[in-house]
Amino acid sequence: MKDRVRWRLLPLPPLKEWREVMEAFGVGPEAALAYWHRGVRRPEDLKPSLGLLPLRGLKEAVELLLWALEGRKRIRIHGDYDADGLTGTAILVRGLRALGAEVHPFIPHRLEEGYGVHPKRIPEHLEAADLFLTVDCGIANHAELRELVENGVEVLVTDHHTPRDTPPPGVILHPAYTPDLKEHPTGAGVAFLLLWALHERLGLPPPLEYADLAAVGTIADVAPLWGWNRALVREGLERLKDSRLLGLRLLAESVGYTGKAVEVAFRIAPRINAASRLGEAEKALRLLLTEDEEEAKGLVEELNRLNARRQAIEEEMLKRLLPQADPEAKAIVLHDPEGHPGVMGIVASRILEATLRPVFIVAQGKGTVRSLPPISAVEALRSAEDLLLRYGGHREAAGFAVDEAHFPRFKERVEAFAASFPDPVREVPLVGLLPPLTSLPELHQALLALEPFGEGNPEPLFLLQGSPEEARSMGEGKHLAFRLQGVRVVAWRMGERAAAMPSELEAAVLLVENRWNGTVSYEAQALDFREPGELEGGVEPFAYPIPLPEALARARMGEGVYVPEDNPEGLEYAKGAGFRLLSPGEATLWLGIPPTPVGIPRGPVYVALGAGARARLLAPPTLPTDGERLRALVGQRLLFAYQRGHAPLFSEALLAYWAVLSDRAHALPNRG
Repeated sequence: MKDRVRWRLLPLPPLKEWREVMEAFGVGPEAALAYWHRGVRRPEDLKPSLGLLPLRGLKEAVELLLWALEGRKRIRIHGDYDADGLTGTAILVRGLRALGAEVHPFIPHRLEEGYGVHPKRIPEHLEAADLFLTVDCGIANHAELRELVENGVEVLVTDHHTPRDTPPPGVILHPAYTPDLKEHPTGAGVAFLLLWALHERLGLPPPLEYADLAAVGTIADVAPLWGWNRALVREGLERLKDSRLLGLRLLAESVGYTGKAVEVAFRIAPRINAASRLGEAEKALRLLLTEDEEEAKGLVEELNRLNARRQAIEEEMLKRLLPQADPEAKAIVLHDPEGHPGVMGIVASRILEATLRPVFIVAQGKGTVRSLPPISAVEALRSAEDLLLRYGGHREAAGFAVDEAHFPRFKERVEAFAASFPDPVREVPLVGLLPPLTSLPELHQALLALEPFGEGNPEPLFLLQGSPEEARSMGEGKHLAFRLQGVRVVAWRMGERAAAMPSELEAAVLLVENRWNGTVSYEAQALDFREPGELEGGVEPFAYPIPLPEALARARMGEGVYVPEDNPEGLEYAKGAGFRLLSPGEATLWLGIPPTPVGIPRGPVYVALGAGARARLLAPPTLPTDGERLRALVGQRLLFAYQRGHAPLFSEALLAYWAVLSDRAHALPNRG
């Protein structure tokens, strides 16, 4: 597994741009790095505008809705059963009913019908609809939609899943068919845009009262939270705090929602999805549509109950399948006759996390895929489409239906597809070293401006190094906590590693604010940790410790040395021994460290310290100006580290320094 994980320090920006970001936002160098790597150069970059995207097909879709509105036509909205589809369905049901439309929602049964428009439901749809409108599905249902069109039903497809080579019949509203569109709205986002365009055509204001529904769907579907999606989610998260939609507001209150995207991702969306996963998606849709407070309260309780049941089923299935997963296989393809189709997607995700391999699971004729670059989930299914009844999805996740008699051939086919690609590698991208404990409040405050975090805008990861202290398991042995450089570190689901903590480690951490009993503290959440190892990018090696006898032997052989000027006794010894004395900028061999900071214009240098002296790589203090940063370090014995290509100046290029952890820094032999 180690060879499938690559730790990498993100490259430094040009110093001019780095300084401009620090000045534009009044933040320190670590926060400025995080901003720069997300394309943030000006304050307006953090707050993109929320407007109507020019999707191809939008005009035709609005004309079709106007036809249905004016003619009092029956509109059947066929939504997908996941949180994205359910919130998108709720947007259009509420929005169209408010305009006087005759709307009837339909959500397929996840366990009995699976994803998309099921062919057995076509007679029912023909009876119920003049206009058949899909939400978050339909783009792959060519045959089913053709039958509807041929029997006189108008079809409007709104979707965002990967399309086939040709679109299905009907009016299509899909981001993929808009040339040069750089935005990625989800099913709920496309539904929101359709309602917005209809409002605009009718001279009504944008339907921002439904932005909270669209935000939940966008976050739940793990869409990239940048550009238009970021603007939508920011608007929606704010409105969700006091939503006008009764059921959604009560659900948010029940999970302690405070306005963060992570709360939607891990508390709200899973409860909506739990109803769907257990075959009761209509309960979630009723919650999103109801105006009755008692009904809403009862449905919130029911979704909480279903979520707890989902978690229990998930754990049982994981315990059954994880031991069967071979991490050396090119793809992990599992058949679970006892498995629950509703939770196998989550189980597949957890097996992928454990093995870093694409995972395919089949249970009761239903299938799910979770993958990672360079292997596309939906393309893997396409390689075996002649064996499948239905399939659809994205690069990272997909679903399908299959006759279980074909499972052996299906397994062979997708394993062969996966074998044609290089092994997936998970990168651990690190902004830089986590600054000292006293600087964490300012850094945390600066990073808040980058929220909402999510796909395409991950929470910044920092490197924290040192000797772990006070390591202990917690939460009945499931989790781990320890201290590193004075910072409390929590590692969720890593409790089993408490018994074998290395004496030195490096951790990839998120900075977390912890509020408890009126006090505020800052700690690190470790997403991974390891013994010190290869770290790509970042600083070049700049200073190596060297034993004093070796340093003296090299000096006697004629190698030039630098001796700090505040050590006249040492200088006298060096001169008497005939050492060739050089400035710190010229010498590669140093006997000690100067009393004030010195930059190394080129590296590496080899440093001998006094007996018992120790040094550690530390982050520089985060202070507003170069001058303040410099003054904070004056008087300490330091070596500076610069990234290759940057000038040897005390500036934002400073990534780290060696701090001598002893007064006995001068490296000279005893005169005894």
